[in-house]
Amino acid sequence: MKRTYDEALSPEALLLDQYLFQYRKCLSRKKELEVRRKDIEWEFNHPLKGVSYDGMPHGSGENVGCAALSFRLDEIDTRIKEQMAKAAKVLTEIMDVIGFLPENSTERSIIEMRYIDRKNWVQICREEHLSKTPATRYWKKGLYTLLEFKKIQQIMAEYENSMEETI
Repeated sequence: MKRTYDEALSPEALLLDQYLFQYRKCLSRKKELEVRRKDIEWEFNHPLKGVSYDGMPHGSGENVGCAALSFRLDEIDTRIKEQMAKAAKVLTEIMDVIGFLPENSTERSIIEMRYIDRKNWVQICREEHLSKTPATRYWKKGLYTLLEFKKIQQIMAEYENSMEETI
């Protein structure tokens, strides 16, 4: 059966798309943790200070933030490191999958830009010198080409099973 690549993605292709988007999600999660860490550091360095109205003289000194904040910072640092390790593992797995496409093909180039480089369609089209319709056709062709390989089908079955287990 000859595909025109103009129809919506099949459920299998949607699953592969979701699988390949894991790297983007890992990096987004890492960035969220880094923002959270930055907020906690700010809280740690700028604790609330009350004004004393008791009239008694007190020594001047800076109050350091709550000790719990340092524990939260350490916990977030640990999570950021874990997320970086997870992102590296996911990236390796995704590169292995994309490696099934021919080395210098347009399909591979578009899929790498979309899932590894995390570029949007405007950037992809500019770099490939294509309008969006042909670019999405190459992208779909690449997804369906990947789905023809038994190894990719096996990876997708395992991924689908892992997704069902988390629900």
